Amino acid sequence: MNRQLLFIRNPTAGSFRAQNTFLDAADEVFRSSYNTYLYSTRYGGDAARIVAETGSRYDRIVCFGGDGTLNEVINGLMHLEKKPELGYIPAGTTNDFAAGLGLSKDPVRAARDAVTGVASPLDVGETGSGKFFSYVASFGSFTSASYSAPQDVKNAIGYPAYLLEGIKSLADLHKYRVHVVSDEVDVEDDFIFGGVSNSTSLAGLIKLTRDQVDMNDGVFEVLLIKSPASLTQFSEIVNGIFSHTFKSDNILFFKTSHIKFECDVPFAWTIDGEFAGVVREMELFNRFGAINMVRPSAK
Repeated sequence: MNRQLLFIRNPTAGSFRAQNTFLDAADEVFRSSYNTYLYSTRYGGDAARIVAETGSRYDRIVCFGGDGTLNEVINGLMHLEKKPELGYIPAGTTNDFAAGLGLSKDPVRAARDAVTGVASPLDVGETGSGKFFSYVASFGSFTSASYSAPQDVKNAIGYPAYLLEGIKSLADLHKYRVHVVSDEVDVEDDFIFGGVSNSTSLAGLIKLTRDQVDMNDGVFEVLLIKSPASLTQFSEIVNGIFSHTFKSDNILFFKTSHIKFECDVPFAWTIDGEFAGVVREMELFNRFGAINMVRPSAK
Protein backbone atom coordinates (compact mmCIF):
# COMPACT_ATOMS: atom_id res chain seq x y z
CA MET A 1 0.00 0.00 0.00
CA ASN A 2 1.38 3.40 -1.01
CA ARG A 3 2.16 5.91 1.68
CA GLN A 4 -0.09 8.96 2.02
CA LEU A 5 1.08 12.56 1.58
CA LEU A 6 -0.67 15.85 2.26
CA PHE A 7 0.64 18.66 0.03
CA ILE A 8 -0.15 22.09 1.49
CA ARG A 9 0.23 25.23 -0.61
CA ASN A 10 0.00 28.84 0.55
CA PRO A 11 -0.90 30.66 -2.70
CA THR A 12 -0.09 34.13 -1.28
CA ALA A 13 3.30 33.46 0.28
CA GLY A 14 6.63 34.61 -1.00
CA SER A 15 8.08 35.86 -4.22
CA PHE A 16 6.37 35.97 -7.60
CA ARG A 17 9.13 33.79 -9.01
CA ALA A 18 8.54 31.07 -6.42
CA GLN A 19 4.78 31.06 -6.98
CA ASN A 20 5.36 30.86 -10.73
CA THR A 21 7.30 27.63 -10.21
CA PHE A 22 4.52 25.97 -8.22
CA LEU A 23 3.24 23.80 -11.06
CA ASP A 24 6.71 22.44 -11.78
CA ALA A 25 7.30 21.80 -8.07
CA ALA A 26 3.88 20.15 -7.77
CA ASP A 27 4.74 17.88 -10.67
CA GLU A 28 7.69 16.52 -8.68
CA VAL A 29 5.41 15.81 -5.71
CA PHE A 30 2.59 14.19 -7.68
CA ARG A 31 4.98 11.99 -9.65
CA SER A 32 6.39 10.55 -6.42
CA SER A 33 5.45 7.16 -4.99
CA TYR A 34 3.07 8.78 -2.49
CA ASN A 35 -0.71 8.99 -2.79
CA THR A 36 -0.85 12.78 -2.75
CA TYR A 37 -3.66 15.09 -1.67
CA LEU A 38 -3.39 18.83 -2.36
CA TYR A 39 -4.75 21.49 -0.01
CA SER A 40 -4.52 25.23 -0.79
CA THR A 41 -4.82 27.49 2.25
CA ARG A 42 -7.50 30.16 2.28
CA TYR A 43 -6.72 32.34 5.32
CA GLY A 44 -4.20 32.85 8.10
CA GLY A 45 -4.16 29.85 10.40
CA ASP A 46 -5.72 27.52 7.83
CA ALA A 47 -2.59 25.38 7.48
CA ALA A 48 -2.42 24.81 11.23
CA ARG A 49 -6.10 23.88 11.30
CA ILE A 50 -5.97 21.36 8.46
CA VAL A 51 -2.85 19.68 9.89
CA ALA A 52 -4.30 19.46 13.41
CA GLU A 53 -7.56 18.01 12.07
CA THR A 54 -6.28 15.59 9.43
CA GLY A 55 -2.49 15.28 9.76
CA SER A 56 -2.47 11.94 11.56
CA ARG A 57 -3.93 10.30 8.42
CA TYR A 58 -0.72 10.91 6.48
CA ASP A 59 2.79 9.55 6.47
CA ARG A 60 4.33 12.79 5.23
CA ILE A 61 3.23 16.42 4.92
CA VAL A 62 4.94 18.73 2.43
CA CYS A 63 4.28 22.47 2.56
CA PHE A 64 4.93 25.03 -0.18
CA GLY A 65 5.19 28.55 1.21
CA GLY A 66 7.27 30.82 3.41
CA ASP A 67 8.54 30.46 6.96
CA GLY A 68 5.16 31.66 8.22
CA THR A 69 3.43 28.78 6.43
CA LEU A 70 5.93 26.34 7.90
CA ASN A 71 5.27 27.80 11.35
CA GLU A 72 1.55 27.11 10.94
CA VAL A 73 2.15 23.53 9.83
CA ILE A 74 4.44 22.89 12.80
CA ASN A 75 1.85 24.34 15.18
CA GLY A 76 -0.66 21.90 13.73
CA LEU A 77 1.77 18.98 14.02
CA MET A 78 2.50 19.67 17.67
CA HIS A 79 -1.14 18.96 18.51
CA LEU A 80 -0.91 15.44 17.06
CA GLU A 81 0.03 12.32 18.98
CA LYS A 82 1.07 10.63 15.73
CA LYS A 83 3.14 13.14 13.77
CA PRO A 84 3.84 12.59 10.07
CA GLU A 85 7.22 13.51 8.61
CA LEU A 86 7.49 17.10 7.39
CA GLY A 87 8.94 18.23 4.07
CA TYR A 88 9.33 21.90 3.14
CA ILE A 89 9.48 23.63 -0.24
CA PRO A 90 10.66 27.17 0.62
CA ALA A 91 8.74 29.71 -1.45
CA GLY A 92 8.92 32.70 0.87
CA THR A 93 10.87 35.93 0.71
CA THR A 94 14.03 35.12 2.68
CA ASN A 95 13.54 31.48 3.76
CA ASP A 96 15.92 31.82 6.70
CA PHE A 97 15.01 28.52 8.27
CA ALA A 98 15.30 26.60 5.00
CA ALA A 99 18.85 27.87 4.55
CA GLY A 100 19.79 26.53 7.96
CA LEU A 101 18.36 23.13 7.03
CA GLY A 102 20.37 23.03 3.81
CA LEU A 103 17.26 23.02 1.60
CA SER A 104 17.57 24.10 -2.02
CA LYS A 105 16.55 27.60 -3.04
CA ASP A 106 15.15 26.13 -6.24
CA PRO A 107 11.51 25.14 -5.52
CA VAL A 108 11.63 22.27 -8.05
CA ARG A 109 14.77 20.77 -6.52
CA ALA A 110 13.37 21.36 -3.04
CA ALA A 111 10.15 19.56 -4.05
CA ARG A 112 12.15 16.56 -5.25
CA ASP A 113 14.09 16.51 -1.98
CA ALA A 114 10.87 16.85 0.03
CA VAL A 115 9.54 13.56 -1.33
CA THR A 116 12.80 11.61 -1.66
CA GLY A 117 14.71 12.96 1.35
CA VAL A 118 15.22 11.36 4.74
CA ALA A 119 13.49 12.57 7.90
CA SER A 120 15.49 13.28 11.05
CA PRO A 121 14.54 14.77 14.44
CA LEU A 122 14.34 18.54 14.81
CA ASP A 123 13.91 20.70 17.90
CA VAL A 124 10.83 22.93 18.16
CA GLY A 125 10.43 26.01 20.32
CA GLU A 126 7.40 26.55 22.53
CA THR A 127 6.18 29.70 24.24
CA GLY A 128 4.62 29.76 27.69
CA SER A 129 1.26 30.40 26.03
CA GLY A 130 1.47 27.12 24.10
CA LYS A 131 2.44 28.46 20.66
CA PHE A 132 5.28 26.84 18.76
CA PHE A 133 8.06 28.16 16.53
CA SER A 134 10.52 26.59 14.17
CA TYR A 135 13.50 28.89 14.26
CA VAL A 136 13.38 32.20 16.16
CA ALA A 137 11.63 34.33 18.76
CA SER A 138 12.96 37.85 19.17
CA PHE A 139 12.38 41.38 20.45
CA GLY A 140 13.90 44.81 19.90
CA SER A 141 15.74 46.41 17.01
CA PHE A 142 15.65 44.55 13.66
CA THR A 143 12.81 42.25 14.72
CA SER A 144 10.10 44.46 13.23
CA ALA A 145 11.86 44.36 9.84
CA SER A 146 10.35 40.98 8.98
CA TYR A 147 6.73 42.05 9.44
CA SER A 148 6.82 45.84 8.91
CA ALA A 149 8.11 45.67 5.34
CA PRO A 150 5.01 45.71 3.09
CA GLN A 151 4.16 42.27 1.71
CA ASP A 152 4.04 43.45 -1.90
CA VAL A 153 7.51 45.00 -1.49
CA LYS A 154 8.86 41.80 0.09
CA ASN A 155 7.38 39.76 -2.75
CA ALA A 156 8.85 42.04 -5.38
CA ILE A 157 12.41 42.62 -4.12
CA GLY A 158 12.89 39.95 -1.45
CA TYR A 159 15.74 40.18 1.09
CA PRO A 160 16.57 43.87 0.41
CA ALA A 161 13.14 44.75 1.81
CA TYR A 162 14.18 43.35 5.17
CA LEU A 163 17.56 45.06 4.94
CA LEU A 164 15.94 48.43 4.29
CA GLU A 165 13.65 48.03 7.30
CA GLY A 166 16.57 46.96 9.48
CA ILE A 167 18.64 49.97 8.48
CA LYS A 168 15.70 52.27 9.24
CA SER A 169 15.44 50.82 12.74
CA LEU A 170 19.07 51.76 13.53
CA ALA A 171 18.03 55.39 13.59
CA ASP A 172 15.73 54.72 16.53
CA LEU A 173 17.38 52.19 18.81
CA HIS A 174 14.98 51.63 21.66
CA LYS A 175 16.20 50.01 24.85
CA TYR A 176 14.19 47.76 27.14
CA ARG A 177 14.90 47.06 30.80
CA VAL A 178 14.72 43.27 30.79
CA HIS A 179 15.36 40.62 33.41
CA VAL A 180 16.62 37.45 31.71
CA VAL A 181 16.66 34.16 33.62
CA SER A 182 17.87 30.70 32.54
CA ASP A 183 20.02 27.97 34.05
CA GLU A 184 23.00 29.69 32.43
CA VAL A 185 22.39 33.38 33.18
CA ASP A 186 20.47 35.66 35.53
CA VAL A 187 20.90 39.23 34.37
CA GLU A 188 18.93 42.47 34.31
CA ASP A 189 20.04 45.22 31.95
CA ASP A 190 19.01 47.59 29.15
CA PHE A 191 18.81 45.59 25.91
CA ILE A 192 18.18 46.73 22.34
CA PHE A 193 17.80 43.20 20.98
CA GLY A 194 17.14 39.67 22.14
CA GLY A 195 16.93 36.59 19.95
CA VAL A 196 16.25 32.95 20.90
CA SER A 197 16.98 30.80 17.89
CA ASN A 198 17.27 27.30 16.46
CA SER A 199 18.66 28.53 13.16
CA THR A 200 21.65 30.12 11.49
CA SER A 201 19.65 33.35 11.12
CA LEU A 202 18.17 35.64 13.76
CA ALA A 203 15.64 38.29 12.72
CA GLY A 204 16.72 37.94 9.10
CA LEU A 205 19.72 40.23 9.52
CA ILE A 206 21.98 38.55 12.11
CA LYS A 207 23.68 35.38 10.94
CA LEU A 208 25.26 32.52 12.86
CA THR A 209 27.71 30.02 11.42
CA ARG A 210 26.81 26.35 10.94
CA ASP A 211 29.33 25.24 13.55
CA GLN A 212 27.57 27.47 16.12
CA VAL A 213 24.18 25.84 15.56
CA ASP A 214 22.91 22.28 16.01
CA MET A 215 19.19 22.17 15.21
CA ASN A 216 18.63 18.96 17.19
CA ASP A 217 20.60 19.32 20.41
CA GLY A 218 17.83 20.33 22.79
CA VAL A 219 19.06 23.90 23.27
CA PHE A 220 18.52 27.31 21.72
CA GLU A 221 21.19 29.79 20.69
CA VAL A 222 20.52 33.04 22.58
CA LEU A 223 21.89 36.42 21.51
CA LEU A 224 21.33 39.49 23.70
CA ILE A 225 22.61 42.95 22.81
CA LYS A 226 22.91 45.57 25.54
CA SER A 227 22.25 49.22 24.85
CA PRO A 228 25.52 50.91 23.77
CA ALA A 229 26.59 53.97 25.73
CA SER A 230 28.83 55.35 22.96
CA LEU A 231 29.60 55.10 19.27
CA THR A 232 32.66 53.06 20.18
CA GLN A 233 30.51 50.47 21.95
CA PHE A 234 28.08 50.44 19.04
CA SER A 235 30.97 49.81 16.64
CA GLU A 236 32.17 46.93 18.84
CA ILE A 237 28.68 45.42 18.75
CA VAL A 238 28.50 45.62 14.96
CA ASN A 239 31.97 44.10 14.57
CA GLY A 240 31.18 41.36 17.05
CA ILE A 241 27.98 40.41 15.25
CA PHE A 242 29.29 40.40 11.70
CA SER A 243 32.54 38.63 12.62
CA HIS A 244 30.49 35.94 14.42
CA THR A 245 32.84 36.21 17.42
CA PHE A 246 30.44 38.26 19.60
CA LYS A 247 33.46 39.81 21.30
CA SER A 248 31.93 42.78 23.07
CA ASP A 249 30.97 43.50 26.66
CA ASN A 250 27.58 44.49 25.25
CA ILE A 251 26.87 41.08 23.67
CA LEU A 252 25.76 37.94 25.50
CA PHE A 253 25.76 34.70 23.49
CA PHE A 254 24.93 31.37 25.12
CA LYS A 255 22.85 28.21 24.77
CA THR A 256 19.88 27.12 26.89
CA SER A 257 16.83 24.87 26.81
CA HIS A 258 14.57 27.18 28.84
CA ILE A 259 14.60 30.95 29.24
CA LYS A 260 12.33 33.66 30.63
CA PHE A 261 12.21 37.40 29.90
CA GLU A 262 10.51 39.99 32.12
CA CYS A 263 10.27 43.65 31.10
CA ASP A 264 9.14 46.68 33.11
CA VAL A 265 6.91 47.73 30.19
CA PRO A 266 5.11 45.67 27.52
CA PHE A 267 7.42 44.91 24.60
CA ALA A 268 6.78 43.47 21.14
CA TRP A 269 7.90 40.01 20.04
CA THR A 270 8.13 38.28 16.70
CA ILE A 271 7.99 34.52 16.20
CA ASP A 272 9.29 33.03 12.95
CA GLY A 273 9.17 36.48 11.35
CA GLU A 274 5.57 37.25 12.31
CA PHE A 275 4.28 39.69 14.92
CA ALA A 276 3.54 37.74 18.12
CA GLY A 277 2.07 40.38 20.39
CA VAL A 278 3.10 42.84 23.09
CA VAL A 279 3.75 41.35 26.53
CA ARG A 280 5.60 41.95 29.80
CA GLU A 281 6.79 38.35 30.08
CA MET A 282 7.92 35.75 27.58
CA GLU A 283 8.94 32.21 28.52
CA LEU A 284 10.44 29.83 25.95
CA PHE A 285 11.08 26.09 26.04
CA ASN A 286 13.04 23.84 23.69
CA ARG A 287 11.15 20.66 22.73
CA PHE A 288 14.00 18.32 21.85
CA GLY A 289 13.50 16.35 18.61
CA ALA A 290 9.77 17.12 18.59
CA ILE A 291 9.22 16.61 14.85
CA ASN A 292 10.87 14.68 12.02
CA MET A 293 12.01 17.07 9.28
CA VAL A 294 12.84 15.87 5.79
CA ARG A 295 16.24 16.87 4.46
CA PRO A 296 18.01 16.04 1.19
CA SER A 297 19.40 12.53 1.02
CA ALA A 298 23.17 12.29 1.27
CA LYS A 299 24.80 12.04 -2.13
